[in-house]
Parts: sequence; C-alpha cells; structure tokens
Amino acid sequence: MSKYVGAGKKVFQFLTPKPNVPKTELQKKIRDLKIATQKSKAGKAKLDQTIFELKNNKDFTFKSTNKKSESNKEAYKRIQGENTKVLKGMLDKATEKKADGGRIGRKFGSPKPKTNVEKIKETFGSKKNVPSKLKGFSKLPEAIQQKMNKKLARKV
Repeated sequence: MSKYVGAGKKVFQFLTPKPNVPKTELQKKIRDLKIATQKSKAGKAKLDQTIFELKNNKDFTFKSTNKKSESNKEAYKRIQGENTKVLKGMLDKATEKKADGGRIGRKFGSPKPKTNVEKIKETFGSKKNVPSKLKGFSKLPEAIQQKMNKKLARKV
C-alpha cells in the first residue's frame, strides 16, 4: 500500500456521511423528530401529486389498494417458488436431447456417422489386425488422438 492512500482518505473524509447514533435521550428525540419531518414532507409531496392529477384528469400515480401487504415469509415463499420453476426449466432444457428449432435426427440420404472404433476397423481391416497402440483409441482425449493419428482422430 502506498503512503498516499492514507493521505487520500484523510483529504476526502468530509465527503463520507457520518452515522447518526444518538447517545442521550435528547439526541434520540431529535433523531426521531428529523425522521418524522422527512415522512411528513414525503406525505405532503404525495398528496400534492394526487391533487394535481385529480384536477387535470390524469391517471393516479399512487393508487389506493385494499389488499393485505405481503409479509417477509410470504415473499420468501413466492420467490422460492419462482426460482424453483426457473431452475426446473433450465434443467429440463439442459437434459433434453433435441436441438432448439433445428431438424432432429438424420434425413434419409445422410449416412450414419462413424465412431472412431469403426474408423480404425475400416482403416486396418478386422479387429484382429488393429495395432496394439490403437486399442482404446476412441476413449483417449481428442488432443492425444490428434497427436497419434490425425486422419483417425477427425470427427465426422
């Protein structure tokens, strides 16, 4: 750490807000009064907005409702349910075998893709003639297959 970092903290210290933690009863009452004043200002602004909308026949910004507000427990259950649905959809999509929006399967004219084992058999004849160094070739990682034999390692 640089010595200038500490100096920078000191210089810009006046920009950081100070927490209001009252210690005496008088300080607590002053804090509560400030909070109540802010709530009152907000309520007045909301009322003024509603009066303006009423006079000018506009839609109300702050619509009244008779519904019960959602508790934390209810909100948690609702969010968990939504998350479960999304995760289930993602898992279903990941595990399904078909491509999105594309053709599924081969058309009649397209040949069946050959596996690496079939390529080896085709190149060296029957299974008896396969060199010992190529046994288990298809189970090796593709990079190693490329190093051993580029022609056989190619995917169809």
